[in-house]
Amino acid sequence: MSNMVILAAALMAQAPTAATANLTVPAPATDASNVAYREIMTGRPQAAIDRLEQVLTVRHDDPLALINLGTAYKMVGRTSDAARIYRSAATSSDRYDVQLSDGRWIDSRRAASIAIKNLATAEVIALR
Repeated sequence: MSNMVILAAALMAQAPTAATANLTVPAPATDASNVAYREIMTGRPQAAIDRLEQVLTVRHDDPLALINLGTAYKMVGRTSDAARIYRSAATSSDRYDVQLSDGRWIDSRRAASIAIKNLATAEVIALR
């Protein structure tokens, strides 16, 4: 019994550090046009694809650009490409807290996972 109490106390002593550790950081300040937010939200997916493919030649692991590119691919019916790109965002070495089009903030890997689950729906996820 006393071993259980000591173990519980040791775990509790470590808990505040683990609970406050952030896994993500805010996304770097970027103009929404750099991730084709406006193009997606105004129904111009091909313009978004053109912009994002250029952005990704420089920032190939950027989860914001990847998720929005996946969204643009989905909008033009390229669902297998969208799934591939969303998976790249979900496993990106970069990880950010990102703002969704509805104003909510969410981890970029979670946003990519939601996008993958919503591939069969008409719902559009766009990050700004």
